[in-house]
Amino acid sequence: MNLYISLRSEIVKTKRTAAFYFTLIGAAVVPFMFLCNVLTDGLPDEDKSSKDPLNAMFKLASETTGLGILPLFVVLLCTLLPQVEYRNNTWKQVLTSPQTKANVFLAKFLNIHLLILLFLVANHLFMWLVVIATHYIIPDLNLLNQPLNIYTVWVNCANSYITILAICAIQFWVGLRIKNFLVPIAIGLALWLTGTLMVLEYHSSFANYFPYSFQVFSFSPQHKSWLNQVAWTSFGYAILFLFIGFLDFRRRRINA
Repeated sequence: MNLYISLRSEIVKTKRTAAFYFTLIGAAVVPFMFLCNVLTDGLPDEDKSSKDPLNAMFKLASETTGLGILPLFVVLLCTLLPQVEYRNNTWKQVLTSPQTKANVFLAKFLNIHLLILLFLVANHLFMWLVVIATHYIIPDLNLLNQPLNIYTVWVNCANSYITILAICAIQFWVGLRIKNFLVPIAIGLALWLTGTLMVLEYHSSFANYFPYSFQVFSFSPQHKSWLNQVAWTSFGYAILFLFIGFLDFRRRRINA
């Protein structure tokens, strides 16, 4: 059984869970908050936004999503999907099926990344719906006729994805390794909070190498000079922990 078939099997199993709807709901959180704010108070920080409202909206939405929602989503997703086999008590069936452990492991990891990419795409589509609604709610802004810096939107999205790779690999390994659903989530949330505080409050030099801090560097102006190094470090951590996770997974016994 090749990797494509294994991945397709994982996607089918995902359809039977709440993961797909969880992804769309997570992607809609920031756009929904933005829309509520527009309906009640207008654009956030309207004086600055009025000069370039469209790009200001996408910038603020990207920062809010990248700093808070995306890391939390990844922590929960990387726990939810690996736990499917534990909840259904199907690990023995999976590990005795005609597919290698490498294919099982990679298929589960790739399935998570498909949902992360879906999250990012859906988030931007939902923001466009908010832009359209805002255009009619606040017609003076004339949003639909404003220029959008697509390159900046793309770069911010790519940076969010790359800097989250380390957390994704670590949480995926922890989610596979620990049967209790709450423990991986608690570990992920605690480390994410620690990493964020290390950058924003304590300005720790160790934050440049702490994987749960990396998402902050994409949006903090005083730390952007480290973004290139942090992105490569995140990619390196992802490869390292994916390899460690696979070695650990390969030792899994059939009765696991």
